[in-house]
Amino acid sequence: MAEKYVTTEDTILGDELFMFVDEGGTNTPIAFGTSCAVDLSADTIDASSKMSGPWKESLVGQLGYTVSCDFLTSLKTGHMSFKTLKAKMAAREPIPFVISKHTKSAETGEYTVSGEVVKGNAIITALSLKADNGALCTSSISLQGSGPLEDGAA
Repeated sequence: MAEKYVTTEDTILGDELFMFVDEGGTNTPIAFGTSCAVDLSADTIDASSKMSGPWKESLVGQLGYTVSCDFLTSLKTGHMSFKTLKAKMAAREPIPFVISKHTKSAETGEYTVSGEVVKGNAIITALSLKADNGALCTSSISLQGSGPLEDGAA
């Protein structure tokens, strides 16, 4: 019997995924996230020789990934705001992150990880703040993976 796929059960809505940063064992969401992305890449090694004929031959080299997230700029403390991420960038160390579905507590309003998609460690390579007239201030972060990109636990 063929596998049955159900769109409403087998897919994830974009607004269900958050980017969290591990802060001392606690996964803290990037505040007011509007998008997040993970891009994987593979280096190639030229394996061409005279025996290859007119076509290049390649081998797969090292694997890598980048992570990005756009978010509304927040002045509040206690979450991953522009100010908090700027301090982490200045520390010049990889940060552990998780891109995951979330659960929001009805009592506290806190967001927690509830269905990891991917996780890893990454170095902040860019952090920007944008303030257009007549619009909310926005920020974005770009990270370069350091080490393996792992599948989530759930």
